[in-house]
Amino acid sequence: MLQKSYFSLLDVARFLAAFWVMNYHYFSVPESSAIHWYRYGNLGVQLFFIISGFVIFQSLEGKPLKEFLKGRFIRLFPLFWIICTLTYIISHLVPNTNSLNFWQYLSSMTMLGDTVNGLTGLHSLIDPSYWTLNVELIFYILISFFVYFFSYEKLRHFLIGWIILSGLSFALHIDQNFFINLALVRHASYFIFGSTLALIWSNKTKDFISYYINWILLATSAAFSIYLIPLSLPTYTSINPLDAEIVIYLHLLFFITIPLLVYFSKYVKNKYFIRVFMIIGGLTYPLYLLHQKIGNTLINYTTNKLNIPWNKFAFIFEIFILIISYFVYVQDSKLRFWLRNYNSNWNILKNKPLIEPIAPLIIPEVIL
Repeated sequence: MLQKSYFSLLDVARFLAAFWVMNYHYFSVPESSAIHWYRYGNLGVQLFFIISGFVIFQSLEGKPLKEFLKGRFIRLFPLFWIICTLTYIISHLVPNTNSLNFWQYLSSMTMLGDTVNGLTGLHSLIDPSYWTLNVELIFYILISFFVYFFSYEKLRHFLIGWIILSGLSFALHIDQNFFINLALVRHASYFIFGSTLALIWSNKTKDFISYYINWILLATSAAFSIYLIPLSLPTYTSINPLDAEIVIYLHLLFFITIPLLVYFSKYVKNKYFIRVFMIIGGLTYPLYLLHQKIGNTLINYTTNKLNIPWNKFAFIFEIFILIISYFVYVQDSKLRFWLRNYNSNWNILKNKPLIEPIAPLIIPEVIL
């Protein structure tokens, strides 16, 4: 059985990835060829995918599929629906902001809005950064279908088939096909790397052949990602000839660093550090949801109103949005705790006398 350990250093990596993405959205200028650390912050998304592959593969072991799906739903959707609604409202309340239409709101609320819009060709997402959540959700759906029709024990076959399908789609130049894209061929190798790392870490494979297949799959997924990334780089990379080279080296850094963080997490035993790492890992999701559309809208409004330089105010705003993200994380933890224990909480409420003050039934909780 997979060791259900808490990998605290992965939470640190997840937070740094979200912070990197936020700085990319706030400070990166596509027309500029100047090289800054935040210029490549969009690669934080690839880090998310690697970590997600590791965590989800581990979470599935020994858990009924229904329980896994319920946990993923509670983890993702309630907060997402709240932030989506807030984004839609703010777009109509803040002056000089492009108001979002209701179809954008409805399609985005499914978390599959990017796929829906790709099929219909109608509208964009309510927040551009939500395309990654679309990818994550499809990953959960694909892996859940496989486990349902086959088994968790055969997930290695799913990963091998997935990397072969991705390779063939590019070799046959069908990677842009809508239905092929539903298989996430441009992102699969990152999830496969993380999932294979989890499989290796579990030390579950005993036979010689399967052991080496795992390592070959890990190396293949990393090599495929490095090969693929120059083909799918944003258009800004054509400005500076060093961009493609830097991005490749950053990928190599990812594939070396993540296994090291998994390994060294077992040496982090100080309860204070573990608590801090859990908190910063927990606020990553609200930070990601809040920073782009809501963040940029409020920054633009404030800087125009006060007539101050945008880039100078953005640093101050980053601190503000981190504080807000922590507050949201705490409230979201309470909400998730309540939802996971809804039946027992409801029974307690029904049996309470109306005149007796009801003690708090929910407490802050970190959900990995």
